[in-house]
Amino acid sequence: MLNASQSNQRENAAAYNRRGVAYMRRKAYREASFYFLSAAVCDPDYWQAFYNLGNCWVKLNEYEAAAWAYEQAVRNCSDYAPLFLNLGITYCQKGQVTKALPYLEQAWRLNPDSAAASAALGYVCYRLNELGLSWHWYARAYRLQPEKTEYKDSMQYIGKLISLAGANTD
Repeated sequence: MLNASQSNQRENAAAYNRRGVAYMRRKAYREASFYFLSAAVCDPDYWQAFYNLGNCWVKLNEYEAAAWAYEQAVRNCSDYAPLFLNLGITYCQKGQVTKALPYLEQAWRLNPDSAAASAALGYVCYRLNELGLSWHWYARAYRLQPEKTEYKDSMQYIGKLISLAGANTD
């Protein structure tokens, strides 16, 4: 149970977080990040502020900062699939696919119907030269969201790579 001081800190953090969300909706990401950082100062365990901060920094193409913010959120949240998906994708954007893999797997475990998580796993497997797994994940993403032609295109591209690899072993 929270004592009065902790409760007040949590309320202040939530108020700063709401303010930051209002700025995010206006696409004022720098301003929003100020409020999310203020929320984190009020309550370092308020994972939502770190999650939103990471989202701002991704929009500003500051992937190192975004990864740090998402990592802070993960310390206090183990069941929010978008957090794990965003952290995994951020590591992909930084070129750290090995580091991305466990976060993307967790995102998929938390939400197995996520086409985005399946596609992200397809990308990571492709980068790790696991073409069969890559095709599997892209095919799953396409089955979940057939209107996304990029999933079908990726699946077909990987299929061609697999065919070429098979032809080269003869």
